[in-house]
Amino acid sequence: MMKENLIKNVIVAMQDSLTDEQLNKLENVLAINLHGLEVREECTQLVTSERHWEKILKMYLACKRLENCSESTIDAYRRRMTALFESLNKKLHEITANDLRYYLAIYQEQRKISLSYLETLRHYISSFFSWATDEGYINRDPSRRLKKVKVPQMLKKPYTAEEREHLKDIARTERDVAIMELLYSTAGRIGEVVAINRDDVDFSNREIVIYGQKGKKERKVYLTEGCMYHLKKYLASRTDNNPALFVSLKKPFTRIGRGAIRSMLRKLGDTINLHQPYWI
Repeated sequence: MMKENLIKNVIVAMQDSLTDEQLNKLENVLAINLHGLEVREECTQLVTSERHWEKILKMYLACKRLENCSESTIDAYRRRMTALFESLNKKLHEITANDLRYYLAIYQEQRKISLSYLETLRHYISSFFSWATDEGYINRDPSRRLKKVKVPQMLKKPYTAEEREHLKDIARTERDVAIMELLYSTAGRIGEVVAINRDDVDFSNREIVIYGQKGKKERKVYLTEGCMYHLKKYLASRTDNNPALFVSLKKPFTRIGRGAIRSMLRKLGDTINLHQPYWI
């Protein structure tokens, strides 16, 4: 009975994607390949024994910290791997390649994530299980058979000089203009720009210190005259004491986040129907 239900569920799931002829062929293929096999429902009752994967995950995160990964990256590993283990609800050594495929398929189907995000998730999973195998926590790496997700490459070009001027004209605040000028002048990532403090700007030498997200390396970048002008104008308008270079427009004037900058840039671009630049 379990086998028949399995075939039925597959056919129902695919009926909107296949023709009647293809569905009939699929049903025959399933019947032939499942013939002689015993299909049993896997026990998914709550495992009450110690979740030993938690200790192993902590060890893994400690290793990533020693590799000088950023805290945001480490937190992303923690959240994604915890969600995986809690969803599968199996001991680490019992997880199979099919379990991982099932998890990724369900995750994509339910959350409608992009192929790019799916590949990122696969990378996080593969990185952990590869490490766990090398360290001897498990005998085999179930993620080794997960194929890399092919992500269509979309070429994002920077704004032209004319487009940048148009964006500055419609920007609501001097802060937004200063942010756009700094992104263009430094070619920095949004995550790097939000981490900059006022003291990182050397106005006398027209330089700024950028703290890289990858490996936490810092570098000095030369600023254009336009960027210097708008930074000075923006900072002169500030009335708060927050050391952050860019802050929110309203009290308590907290450090601006990456999401706020992305939202601002998208809204401005949508207003004049411009493509998204490479640093969004």
